[in-house]
Amino acid sequence: MKQIFLAPAALSVFLGFALGSASAADLTPAIQPSPTAEPGTLRAAEEALQRRAYRQWKVSLAPVVASQGLDVASSYGMRELNPLLAGSDGRFGPRAAGIKLGATAGLLGVEYLLVRKFPGSARVLSKINWSASILTTGFAVHNFSIR
Repeated sequence: MKQIFLAPAALSVFLGFALGSASAADLTPAIQPSPTAEPGTLRAAEEALQRRAYRQWKVSLAPVVASQGLDVASSYGMRELNPLLAGSDGRFGPRAAGIKLGATAGLLGVEYLLVRKFPGSARVLSKINWSASILTTGFAVHNFSIR
């Protein structure tokens, strides 16, 4: 019975961290134009911030992929509570691993398109990726502990 309530509780904690970590500075430009600032220096500083956020987003992809792989490895062969991932015998198997890793690849592809279209979103997505990888690693640690 505890396992049924664990997923919604973990999801609410994840959403709290992911959405709570996005401050107003993440959603608005970091540099506000001032009447005395030169346009060239302002643009260069803004581009430097976007390059830094883009690099941080690219770095945040590695923990997401690693944590998903760790979760697949920890769940493989065990009873699966998610009916979308459970096989005919109720276990997590190769089909479930393909679905889980395919969904991760799809979400990261959407993130890539978002960052290309809206470079300012890289900073928020980076924080969401780190939060998701921490949460998924926690699930993997739990799975390994009950083996």
